[in-house]
Amino acid sequence: MARSFQAQPDENSGALDSSRSLSDRVYEEIYRRISCDEWVKGDRLPTEVELAEQFGVSRTVVREALLRLRIDGLITSRPGAGSFVTGKPSRTVFEFARPGSIADIQRCYEFRVGIEGESAFLAAERRSQKRLEDIENALKAMDAAIKRNDLGAEEDIGFHLSVARATENDYYAKTIEVTTQAIRVGMQVASALSPLPPAERLMLAYTEHMSIFEAISDGDSEAARARMRAHIESSRRRVFVGT
Repeated sequence: MARSFQAQPDENSGALDSSRSLSDRVYEEIYRRISCDEWVKGDRLPTEVELAEQFGVSRTVVREALLRLRIDGLITSRPGAGSFVTGKPSRTVFEFARPGSIADIQRCYEFRVGIEGESAFLAAERRSQKRLEDIENALKAMDAAIKRNDLGAEEDIGFHLSVARATENDYYAKTIEVTTQAIRVGMQVASALSPLPPAERLMLAYTEHMSIFEAISDGDSEAARARMRAHIESSRRRVFVGT
């Protein structure tokens, strides 16, 4: 019997609420099933037709969801053979993310890679002594959080905001401000998933931030962009894959 997404989902189902797009809902449900080992690495997913029937949606909607899963490295498609599970996301994500937000958080990281990469690039080109001091102070706040063994979410956000403000373009800072909730959730999940001791995990993040600051301080805009992009992509992997 086809499963329709029109009804309100059970609170433990992992399905998104009716305000979300159909492709997001299919994406999150497949994500949930893989994380719960209903489909494990190497398993072949049902065909697009079968998935469309299960979820009560069109094949176009299913294709959009599968594309997102491929981008996230959770499945791979083989011509003529179908789609296969290649990775396992952590179920822990569901403990911290509000119902229906998994696809949003994934997209937020993807968006941040581009936006914050350019933010770091411009910060390096337009750096002033005052802005460099602000970024350095944000790093000092992160270091203090590490010494207190705190999660350091606000200090982390403060660093990204200080880089955005160094662009001298208010739109970058405003963009970071509206993504702060996703950043907080990401840090909570990464903390829960990390196999590293808390101090080591925090120091790893601190080192990545310090590397970005050094490139900005040196005026090396290309390195600043590359290091910021690599940092956010690494953060995404820590959240959704646990590595």
